[in-house]
Amino acid sequence: MRCKLIILLGLFSIVFVNAQVTNKGVPKSWEMQNAKKSISPILMKSIDFKKINAEDAINDKKDNIPFRFGHELSVNLGLDNAGVWDQLENGDRIWRINIVSKGATTLNFIFNVFQIPNGATLYLYNDDRSDVLGAYTDVFNRPDKMLGTWLIEGDDIWIEYYEPASVKGQGKLNISKVIHGYRSVTDAMARRKDLGSSDNCNHDVDCTVGNDFDAIKDELKRSVALFILGGGVCSGTLINNTSNDRAPYFLSANHCFVNNDTGQMDNPATWAFRFNWISPNPSCGTAAASTDGDRTQETTSGATILARNEKTDVLLVNIDTGLPEEWDLNWAGWDRSGNVPSFVVGIHHPEGDIMKVCREDQSPSKSLLNFNGEPQTEIWEISDWDIGVTERGSSGSAIFDPSGRIIGQLAGGGAACSGLDDNGLPDFYGRFDVSWDFGTTDETRLSNWLDPTNTGDLTTDIVSQDGTVPPTPTPPAPEEKEEVTLFVDTFKAVVTISNTITDNVVTYSIYNISGALVDSGQVTGEKEDIDMTSKSSGMYFVFIENSVGGSFTQKVIVNQRF
Repeated sequence: MRCKLIILLGLFSIVFVNAQVTNKGVPKSWEMQNAKKSISPILMKSIDFKKINAEDAINDKKDNIPFRFGHELSVNLGLDNAGVWDQLENGDRIWRINIVSKGATTLNFIFNVFQIPNGATLYLYNDDRSDVLGAYTDVFNRPDKMLGTWLIEGDDIWIEYYEPASVKGQGKLNISKVIHGYRSVTDAMARRKDLGSSDNCNHDVDCTVGNDFDAIKDELKRSVALFILGGGVCSGTLINNTSNDRAPYFLSANHCFVNNDTGQMDNPATWAFRFNWISPNPSCGTAAASTDGDRTQETTSGATILARNEKTDVLLVNIDTGLPEEWDLNWAGWDRSGNVPSFVVGIHHPEGDIMKVCREDQSPSKSLLNFNGEPQTEIWEISDWDIGVTERGSSGSAIFDPSGRIIGQLAGGGAACSGLDDNGLPDFYGRFDVSWDFGTTDETRLSNWLDPTNTGDLTTDIVSQDGTVPPTPTPPAPEEKEEVTLFVDTFKAVVTISNTITDNVVTYSIYNISGALVDSGQVTGEKEDIDMTSKSSGMYFVFIENSVGGSFTQKVIVNQRF
């Protein structure tokens, strides 16, 4: 069965290789002088935002559902029961429908029937024609006839279907969902306060994270995408396999599979993906607004689930509708060894905003958590970001080691902004090495998809769209030096202080969030373990002082639920 499935997905990749959506095209009616203008709009019912806001106040604190930007409205609007046809002199015809959902910052649509013939096109645009999306063509036809569109800015949107006379009557369209965007993820927010809704401590992806990673980051950002599922949004990454064949595999988080409005599993056939959304004038942890990227939206729609499990909150899908060469994308490499890296970097779209980056200078720790209802979940814990942060909507984004290889994907955590700084709370990433061979079937593990010929390789490198490996420099090896370091084992609730400086006496003091001293002592050898299991859950500050001069303070999180 596995071999048959791989062959089927291979056919999808061949058939849909040219599929893409941009806003370069022009709807047919724009070229016409006598197109009907008297089309009555279809008004969506009003939304109970008191109820929606109350739900968001609860759901925004949860790690096991995507960030919701829009509310789904059920409709039944098709070629036969809605809209208006224009018959052209040459026998071609155009069908248009005008949908208005008052107050929306964006609208996007789900078709439960999308099947159009070769030569036909579908466009979406707003009433003032400042935003246009299309053309959707026959290459988006799927066996299940589903389609999810990208976002159009505004609350007054036109959908236009053009059908040549040679294929008259062969098209079938029906809209089943209208998603009213109320905290949307496009340039519309730039005209209000800033571009999207992420907070000010975030760093745009073109901000520096250090000379040891900037060149690698500039390659990896071309593998990252924002994707929408109904009214929810998550992040993810194109991921390479040992065959280096640029199979359209996309890694994200399993909890992104949940529809916020229904609480049920969403249909990936309707998911829409946007790549390369990057600000040309980056804002680096300041209150200054990011500027929008290229208005040509590199988006595509439709995916198939390959593997997922709740244990590591991992999701691998096949993007079914093609990734055009002109998008200049990269597929990120990975490391399944489970080795602990010296630092990590994340690239993501917090709250559906333009692409951001974050970095933690310390090694992540391996922890076991009772997470998202799964006991003993094996994760990487990031104790406190040093550059940037993640937020809701960053879910599913990859975490990279110093060589730019994926070692996990964001499952959740408490990290967020506090003004221009982060709040000091940890984030948790499902471990790639555990996801690799979890379970007993192809549907629960990554190995069968990412090592299809059973090479046994522990790592792969990044590969570009033309099949070459980008020239990413090897990060410099860390210098050997004498120092005092602090390491936290969250699962055991133990703080370890190491001292490698000759003739140095190290003392420590631990304070709770209120500033009260709760413990103190001296490191008598090269290492001292401090047991924190007797301490109540919360944030603590460990103050370290050296007899040879120098001191530092590090935040520590204790959570007895773990």
